Amino acid sequence: MITLEPYQLVDASFSPWRPIYLDVAQALSDHISTPPIEVLHFGSTSAKVGGKGIIDLSILYFPGERENAITHLYALGFQDQHSKQPFPEHRPRKDASVTYQGERFLIHAHVIEKDSDEHHRQMAYKQYLLDNPSVRIEYENKKRAILAQGVRDQDAYVKQKAPFVKGVLAEL
Repeated sequence: MITLEPYQLVDASFSPWRPIYLDVAQALSDHISTPPIEVLHFGSTSAKVGGKGIIDLSILYFPGERENAITHLYALGFQDQHSKQPFPEHRPRKDASVTYQGERFLIHAHVIEKDSDEHHRQMAYKQYLLDNPSVRIEYENKKRAILAQGVRDQDAYVKQKAPFVKGVLAEL
């Protein structure tokens, strides 16, 4: 059994990818999933890419069930997104952290309609990264270069790596 804890905003940093990310995501998926809510682990930690080590999850709800999915996340201990530029209300992100095997992990739960274009893009992006080790290395190098410029603010870091992600998505 895992217990969600308050999110703590930290400076952007780089950590090599570790298999424990998959274990944490699976434990979270087991904890969050219900018959009408599925969980997809996506993002760098799902695709063997080093980076901030934040566990990105898509909370997949059926059409018309977004508010029920959000209520479920709040009941589990998720909080509103910690960002100066949060996602819009129609596509929210909720944040939390969890201690797993004595280590704290940050969680971003993206509330997305099941089988939407975004859901399918996330799956394709994850698979593309898993299938292309050279692209994973390129992405890690991009992240390191951003940090080498002294960028530590999470929002600024995400904004600077966005062109890489959008470029990959455009190829899919």
